[in-house]
Amino acid sequence: MTEMDLDQQDNGHWHFRLGPVEKYIVTGAAVLLFLSWGWIFDSTMGRFDNQQKTLDGMTTQIAVLNSQITTLTQQLADVPGLTRQMAELKVQVDRNSADIHDLQATRKLR
Repeated sequence: MTEMDLDQQDNGHWHFRLGPVEKYIVTGAAVLLFLSWGWIFDSTMGRFDNQQKTLDGMTTQIAVLNSQITTLTQQLADVPGLTRQMAELKVQVDRNSADIHDLQATRKLR
């Protein structure tokens, strides 16, 4: 039979007794509670691991992006020099074209 008692003893303390069936029920509930805490902990840690992997991937992507930005910055830093060189080359090509035109005109005069 199941037996559960709650008695107050002579010293004023309460004494709680469970029968064998109640002990199994309490033990089963404690095991279920413990297992559910374990499952919640495992699930949470799995989510944290997935977030960490995502953050690691993002860190790698950010490092690559920073490297590319540095390369582009270095390349763009020389744009004024390239513009100046292109202007000089255009002047030189214009001079060469004028000289060739003059040479062709001189040949026709001979």
